[in-house]
Amino acid sequence: MMNLRLNLLPPRKKRKFEYAVNFLFAKDLLELIIFFSAIITTALIWSWIMAQDEFISVASSTALVEREYATYNQDIKNANRLIRNIGFADRGYMLLTPKITELMLNLPNNIRLNSLQFDRRAKTITISGTALTRNALLDYAAALRKIPWLGNIETPASELFQKENINFEFNTSINKFPELPEETNAQNKTNGVAGE
Repeated sequence: MMNLRLNLLPPRKKRKFEYAVNFLFAKDLLELIIFFSAIITTALIWSWIMAQDEFISVASSTALVEREYATYNQDIKNANRLIRNIGFADRGYMLLTPKITELMLNLPNNIRLNSLQFDRRAKTITISGTALTRNALLDYAAALRKIPWLGNIETPASELFQKENINFEFNTSINKFPELPEETNAQNKTNGVAGE
């Protein structure tokens, strides 16, 4: 058996037939391109929707975190302000206990103190009390003159006329004390705190 192919179509119909085949091939190819484009477009739209949902989720969690950390930030600001205020308070600080101890160690037995007032702003100290004898008063005044951070100690003449149970008051300046900072002075004035 012989396989024969005869093409009995006229050339004009042959060309139409080739155009039709080419058209069908192009149509199938275009359908495949449109199909794959639709699949890719669907995937892109789906990923865009997922990304948008993820963005909304991240934005809302960020807002929650910012709200939560706003309280932490405020606490940190308050702590920093407190530390700064402590630093201001520490600038003019000086231990008074050793100074008072030094005054008490120089106190004779026959002297009784009634009051001891420090005024840091005026840099003065007032010591008042009762001396059993005039000599005890003079000895205590001499002992106070030897303390280097006290200024000049003057004994009023009126107190020296009595022999026993002499009420006295020494007013003197304070030397070698650190200056009070201006912020503390202003703050104490506004708060009504005495600087003694």
